[in-house]
This record gives sequence, C-alpha cells and structure tokens, in this order.
Amino acid sequence: MNLTQRQLRMFVTTAAVGNISRASEALHISQPALTRALQEFESQLGVALFLRTTRQLALTPEGERFLPVAQRLLHDLTEAAALIQGEATGQSGSVSLAVGEAFGCTVLPDILQSFVKTHPGVRVRVVNDNSQGITRRVAQGEVDFGIGSPVGRTEALRCTKLLSAPLGLLFNPQLHQLKAWVRTETLGDLPLLKEGSDTSIVSVLRAQGSDLVAHMDHGVEVSSLALQLAMARAGVGIAVMSALGASHRDAADLRFSPLRPTVQREVFVMQQRDRALSVPARALIEAVVAGAKGAQLHRLVKLES
Repeated sequence: MNLTQRQLRMFVTTAAVGNISRASEALHISQPALTRALQEFESQLGVALFLRTTRQLALTPEGERFLPVAQRLLHDLTEAAALIQGEATGQSGSVSLAVGEAFGCTVLPDILQSFVKTHPGVRVRVVNDNSQGITRRVAQGEVDFGIGSPVGRTEALRCTKLLSAPLGLLFNPQLHQLKAWVRTETLGDLPLLKEGSDTSIVSVLRAQGSDLVAHMDHGVEVSSLALQLAMARAGVGIAVMSALGASHRDAADLRFSPLRPTVQREVFVMQQRDRALSVPARALIEAVVAGAKGAQLHRLVKLES
C-alpha cells in the first residue's frame, strides 16, 4: 500500500473541519477534486472513513481509529522532509570533527562562534586528540574531518594545508634567559619537557633528524597543552611547541623563542578521500579555512595563501 503525504493531509484536514467545502478551501483544491481523492483513498484502504450526510462529514469507527495514525504519519513525513531540506541547505544536521589542542584552543573558538550563529540548526561535536589519533579517527570514519598534522597512514585521506607555524621553546622569562632565536645544537643542557611519541611535534623533529627528541627524553612527559603551559610557568621545564600553541591566551606571560634552523609544523584539514561530506560539514570546513587565514596567531606564524 502506497500512502502519500497528499492523501494523508486531505484526510486529516477534512476530518478536522468536518465539511468538504471548508476542507477544499483550506487545501486550495476544488470540492469535486477533494471528493474524488477521498473516495479513491477509501477504496485504496478498503474501508469507509467518512459517514456522509447532506450537511457534514462524520468519521466512521474505522476513520476515528485511523485518524491519530494518519496525524502521526503526516507529522513524521513533514519532519523528515524538513530535515532533508535543512541538511541540503546546510541549516540543520550534525558535524563531528577531531582537532588538536593547540588549534582547538587558539583558532577554533572564534570560528565556531561565528558558525553556530549562521547555522543554529547544526549540531557540532568536537573531539580533542593528538595528531596520530586525529588521523586515525578520520581514516576510520569516526569523525567527518580532522584538523591537525597527518601522522600514520594517510593514503586514504585528502589533506589540505591550513597554516604553517615554526617550532620553538616556550619558557618562563623570570626563570630562564634565552635568546630571541635558539639554535638546536645548544639545547642539550636545557630542562626540556618531553612530548609524547605520537605527537606532531615529535613527528616533525624526527623527520628532520633533530637531536631535540633525544634531549626531551630526560624531561617530565606531559600530555596536554594546558599541562605544558603550567609546567613551563612553574619552571618544571621548557616546552617545545609550535607558535600556534604559544598563541594560547594562558601563554601571554611566557616567552617564545623559535628554533634555528627553522622547523615548521604544518596543520591540515584531513578528510576521507572517497567520502562525500554533508553540506553542513562542507560549510564548517569552509569556515575553518577562512578563519585560519584570518586568525591572529603568535608572531612569526606563516599562514598559507
């Protein structure tokens, strides 16, 4: 049996007003057309829905039992159509993204503040992870897209560069005195905080063959940007991070000295190469790209054009 939204609306409207003339006016069709349509609907169902008199229509017992079912079906169909139309225009639906803490704490908030205002019907879920975790989540389809440095298996991903940020040392200037630029060969005796082996910082340094990874092995290992900032402020150690992380508002009282020779951390939007994204997800990616280009990051951050 193929019930249509039009048939349900005609039945529910006619049952509500109890009169063909008023129902036809409400539905914007002629009385004969409505009468024929209702008769065809009853024939299709195999039961009479209305008791017809010269003055009004009354529901049969079968019609009374069917009315709440028809109302529920009509409501569900209307909601489903609105949902599909909303997702098609980017005004409803959901988006999930995985992001690193540095980008998530410095650039993403302003982007999302604007996005939720222009897309109030879109539900956004943000997952915090390191670069290896972000890459894995995107590759396995756990999130719509990720923002970070690709680490691990990336052959199935499309990676679009957002920005480049130089690596450097973040420290408490009241406890340590370092030059504006720090040469990597002079860092052996500094109390460096240790980065996790699956982070983008370690991945970049290893790719460059830097001795900095070995120097960090003797320090206290921390697993979040907030901990790095707190430990650097307290003098537990000097944090190795990008200028992106050094842009965090809680680092305002700390000092950042880029490395020489320059080592860049690159941040990408990552998505599955063969996965079609929803309109809301595409809209959020566009907002991220535009917001990253206009972000006011720490000095010396080079935004990609």
